Amino acid sequence: MVEPERTGRILPVDDPVLEKVYAELARSPWHDPRTLAAATKLTPKEAREALERLLDMGAAEPAAGVPLEAAVRPPGAVSAAWVGRLEEQVLLSHRAVESLTQQYLAARGAGSTSTIRQVRAEEMLRLFAAGQDSCRFSVRGIAAPPFAQTLGANDERQMKAMDRGVAYRTIYAAEALNLPAARASMLRTLARGEEGRFIARTPMKLVIFDEDMALVPTATAAPNHSSESLVIGRSALLDGFISLFETVWEMAMPLGGEGETDVDLGDQERELLCLMAAGSTDLRIARHFGVSPRTVERRIRTVLDRLGATSRFQAGALAARRGWL
Repeated sequence: MVEPERTGRILPVDDPVLEKVYAELARSPWHDPRTLAAATKLTPKEAREALERLLDMGAAEPAAGVPLEAAVRPPGAVSAAWVGRLEEQVLLSHRAVESLTQQYLAARGAGSTSTIRQVRAEEMLRLFAAGQDSCRFSVRGIAAPPFAQTLGANDERQMKAMDRGVAYRTIYAAEALNLPAARASMLRTLARGEEGRFIARTPMKLVIFDEDMALVPTATAAPNHSSESLVIGRSALLDGFISLFETVWEMAMPLGGEGETDVDLGDQERELLCLMAAGSTDLRIARHFGVSPRTVERRIRTVLDRLGATSRFQAGALAARRGWL
């Protein structure tokens, strides 16, 4: 079933009939009882009762010289008081959400009441999921192999967070670009709006939720043991990690989506990008198109130049942003 279109309202009560009568009188103040009823598709009695309710709530007032002996007040005057009360309630709700979010994070070892503690891998993964579910505006991360989760396992949670307006910025270690599963996951999230950059060597792994909590893997034990991470709440130490992220972000190279030129590619060029993003070798691409490897190299360089990309993966990221893959 198609959901009816939602519209704003002027009156302090949610009553479509009153809204209809008010709007009609705002547009046409010279109605008499008969024409008002016809215009609003009400009976004359229903139209009169609606007008009386508008008078009672102050949305209309007695007026001489018009057939109904009443006129509606300006929309701004009618809505100002109750919209002001609503805005105040929204502000109070935001404050309540922020307060409860701090309690939520504190109960999980990451609020202002717990500045720093060490956790095992299982707890870190739980906090990683909870942090994304509760964050309000941003997730910043530095990612490098080996990864604690199966590559792609977090994509759906990240996309849901981005759909509600959370901005993701991730710095990837260059070695991650050599992993097919990592490349596929990056292309999915970049296409949905993640900002990504890469750097030859990352100083550490790190994820920061808003400005409330950071997870910092500190050591990876032997294969049969769990890794350990630090959970850092609001503190000078967290501020330091935020500054570190921003510094590394400025040093890193964009994966795509930044500084793009307005360029459109042909079908064969887009097909070439798909093969590149899938990790196909020049020889395999040459066989696919029935051309020489040298021709493939020349075409790839042309596509990279047109996109303003410096690597195959960056070209793939740009293509993903545009929905070409």
